[in-house]
Amino acid sequence: MWTSWGGCMKQKNKYNWVAVMGKFDEGKNELIFKGSKKSYPDQHGKETEHTAMGLFICDRIFTGGSIFAEVLFDKICEKSACDIVLYYEPGNKYTVNAGLTHAPFCIRHFDTKWFYHAFAGEKGNLKTKKLYYIEATLNGSQVSLFVNGVEVVKKNLPYVVPQSQVGIFCVDESNITIRNFKVINKKPTAFVVMEFSSQYNDVYSEVIKNICDEQGLEVLRIDEKKGPGIIIADINKAIIEAKLIIADISTDNPNVFYEVGYAHAYLKPTVLLAEKKEDNKLPFDVSPFRTLFYENTIAGKRKLEEGLREHISAILSEKINRV
Repeated sequence: MWTSWGGCMKQKNKYNWVAVMGKFDEGKNELIFKGSKKSYPDQHGKETEHTAMGLFICDRIFTGGSIFAEVLFDKICEKSACDIVLYYEPGNKYTVNAGLTHAPFCIRHFDTKWFYHAFAGEKGNLKTKKLYYIEATLNGSQVSLFVNGVEVVKKNLPYVVPQSQVGIFCVDESNITIRNFKVINKKPTAFVVMEFSSQYNDVYSEVIKNICDEQGLEVLRIDEKKGPGIIIADINKAIIEAKLIIADISTDNPNVFYEVGYAHAYLKPTVLLAEKKEDNKLPFDVSPFRTLFYENTIAGKRKLEEGLREHISAILSEKINRV
C-alpha cells in the first residue's frame, strides 16, 4: 500500500523502534514519549530535579532526503523539545537533530554537550495541544527544517552527515505524541569536478559514473545540469549538497582548482584523481593530499576503478569529523 505526503509517494511499511533512553509507548503509527520530572541526588547528596529525556531510534537507514513527523505536546515546560534525529552514533549516543525546542526551531548536534548550529523564533511560542507537522531535510551537509509547510531554519553544517539509523529525541515533563513518522531516502550525490574534454570524458563515463552507481551514488557534473541559472551559483550549491566530491586535477585548470578549494572550505570529503605524468608533480597547495594517479588506458582504468571504489567506500562508512 502507498500513501501520499507533501506530493511524495512512499510505501507504508512498519518501523521497528527501540527506546535507547527514556520511556515510550508505541501504538499504531504513533509513539508517546512519557515525560516526567524526577529528583536525583547529585555528587554531594543534594536532591536535584531533572526533566525526563528520551531517545527513540528506528531500524531505517537514512542516506539523505527527508524525514517527516507530526508532533503534539500535552503541556509545555521551559525545556520542552521534540527533535527529528538525522544521525545517531550508537557507541556514544552522539546525534544530529532538527526540530522543536524552547527556541522554538533549531538545528543542533550533541556530542559531549549541545552545540546549536542555527535557531529561529521567539521563546515560548510552542503551543499545548497544537499539531505540528515537521519535516527535516538533509542534502550533503545542508539541513533544513520545515514546520507546517514553512521553512523556518536552514544551515550548511561544517561536516557531511553520514548515513545512519534515525529517530526521535524528546525532553518534557509531560507526554509528547509523535505520529506518522516517515523516512524518505534520496540517493546521496557525488559532484564531479574535471576539465570537459574528450580525453577525460571517457574516464568520467567509463569509470567514475559506473563506480558511483555501484556505490549507490547519484553523479552530477555541472555541464549536465539543465535549466536557467548562474553557473557559479549552481556549482557552489552542488558542492554544498553533495555527499562527496571527485576531482580530476590532471590539468592546470583554474576552474577545477577553484571548485576543489571551495569543497575543501566546506570540509567536503574529496577524492583527487590525476593522470600519471613523468614527474607526477602537483601544484603546491594540493600536493599534500592523497591522490589517485592513473594511466588513461584499459588496464589503467581498471586500477583506477579499484582505487576509487575503496576511497568512496571509506568515505561512506566514516563517522562525523567535527571541528
